[in-house]
Formats: sequence, C-alpha cells, structure tokens
Amino acid sequence: MKKFLILSIFSCSVILSFAQKNYTLDEIRSGWAKKTITGVKSGNILPLLTAFNKTWRTVPATELLAHPVTNTGDEDAYSITVDTPNGYACAQEMGDDGEDIEACVWKRSNGHKLFAVVYTRYHGLAPHPIALFYDYDATKGTLTPEFDVPLVQLLPSYSDRSVDLVHIKLPQQGKDVEVWEYLMPWGCYIKQTYKWNGMEPVYSSTTIDNYDQMCRQFDNTYQLADKVRFDKYALFDFDEDNNPELWLSSDNNENQAIFTVSHDGIQMVASTYYKTHFSFYENGVIGSAGSCGTGCFRADYVKLNNSKPVYRFADMQSYDYQKDEMISIYYKDEKEVSNAEGERLIKSFGAAKDITTLMLELRK
Repeated sequence: MKKFLILSIFSCSVILSFAQKNYTLDEIRSGWAKKTITGVKSGNILPLLTAFNKTWRTVPATELLAHPVTNTGDEDAYSITVDTPNGYACAQEMGDDGEDIEACVWKRSNGHKLFAVVYTRYHGLAPHPIALFYDYDATKGTLTPEFDVPLVQLLPSYSDRSVDLVHIKLPQQGKDVEVWEYLMPWGCYIKQTYKWNGMEPVYSSTTIDNYDQMCRQFDNTYQLADKVRFDKYALFDFDEDNNPELWLSSDNNENQAIFTVSHDGIQMVASTYYKTHFSFYENGVIGSAGSCGTGCFRADYVKLNNSKPVYRFADMQSYDYQKDEMISIYYKDEKEVSNAEGERLIKSFGAAKDITTLMLELRK
C-alpha cells in the first residue's frame, strides 16, 4: 500500500511538473502560429492573458496573473501594471538577464478583438522580443493566431543581432505601437510608429535621431534651393566594424547620402546629387562618381575605418583634345598627388563590388 502511495505521489509530481512547463522564446516563436487557443472566457485583458498563458506559459505572465495589482517594482522581482479599462497589462523583471511580458487588446471594426502579446528575453541589456497577435472571437471563445499582422513579420533595420537592440512597445494609452531600435555605438535610435487602422496596427512613420542635422549637412554641401527630402533608408556596415553606416536616399535615388554616426558626432562621408552615383570597393571604401561637365568625369572616394574617414581621394578626369585621350589628376585630402601615388591609391581600394540592400520606407 505504501509503495502504491509513493508511486502515485511520484506520478502526480511528474504530471504537475509537465503541466507547469515554461516555454522558451524560441519555442513560442516556432509554434504559436500553429495553435488556436480555445475556451477563452472573455475578451478582457486578464482572461485573454490567462488563456494565452495556459497554452504558452512564461514566468512573467504567471507572476502577473498571480499578483494582478499594479506596483512600482521597488521591492518585488517584477514591476507589474494592470490597466483593465484600457485593456493593457505588463510585467517587467527588475535587473539584467530577465524577461518581460506585455499585452493589450483592441476592438476591431468587424466586431472581434485583436489581442497582442510581446514577450521579451534579455541577454544582459540586449532585448530579444517576439510579437504575437490573435483574433478573439467571442462567439467561439477562441484566440486564432494572425501571422500576417505587419509587426509579426518585423525585421530590424540592421540584421546583426550582436549590435541592434529592438524594443516593441504596446500602448497603454492610445492605439499606436512603437518599435525602438537602439544602435549602441551610435548612442541614438530609429523609431517606427504603427497606427491602428480599425483591424490592426500598420506602419505609419519612421523617426531617425539627428535626422534634421543630417539633412542640413547635405543641403550645406550642395546649396540647393529646395531642401532635401529623403524617402528611404538602410543600415549597412561598409567598413565591417560592427557599427553600421546610415544610407539615406530620395525616392528617385537621385539624392543619396551615407553617414557615419559615433560618439564623436555625425559625418556625411559620401553623397550623390543629379548625375552622380555611388561606387563601393573591397577595402572599406565608398564614394561617388559622375559627370562634372563636358569631357569631365570625377570620382570621389573615402577610406573608412572604425566609422571614421581615414582620408579622402579624388580622381579628376578630363579629355585632352590635343592627345585625344582622358587624363587624370589625383587629389588626396584636397592636395594634388603624383600620378604614381594616385594609381597606387586606386589599387589599394581593391576591386569594385556590388552592394544591394533593402531600402526601407522613411515617412516623416
């Protein structure tokens, strides 16, 4: 009898342990879109989060549901906010290497509700979030995964996970969702705003820290009557120092500029205007080239290292009508150098290479 009792207790312990499994971020990421959650009791924030946590249990959600009272987090492991009237709840673990959960619910124009969960796992100070969205149908009591919501497909502007820090902020007030991308070597950010369209949050605008200063640098270089407007942007690490450069472009690709951003400031290291175009080379060199008048061609290059210009080089070519050939005059940091030195510098840049990268939409 005693042996049977011990086995029964052991079996119950195993079952309870299995039932209390906490899922990792990667497990949730790979499986959530395949599983509809049933038996949801209501469309309020805590019942929705309870149903989600029964299927995809996490420590912060369990902690929040066990203590659904707003606190400051000063004496607790988690700072908890529960705002039932606004359909919002979150639990933030205090300290490094923790995990947070944030949830909110919107009323949809089709009579359903959209339920969102952002689960974030920290490695040191680096957040790694996933955004999950569900359609709540009150008549069926179900939460059905919606994988096509734009925020679910979110990719960072810069894909090197050792550098970028992405934070997805759900709204406690209002309906806008914000995605903050922090680039630590820059000491600044890129923020994307997603606005509610009645059914889901959709991309609305991008704010780039110090954007106006970058535009002024471009305008001061070319002294244009009309102020520049950039419509697209990309982050690309041209000099492979783990600190990406910012590439801005007009919609027609006519006006473009590449900036280095560091704690020392912002520098426009290359730009194009009108009939010029960018060129890229193996050894951390970027530049622009194009016509500079009848029978004239100019190529400008800059050598980058650790996000700083090492030197600038120009190849000024003009047509010699007497010799019936193009001749070059070379300049390094605006001082003329010999043909031998100019040809040596050109070879040192390495072979030309094609760079294709996704230019993301930039709306102000």
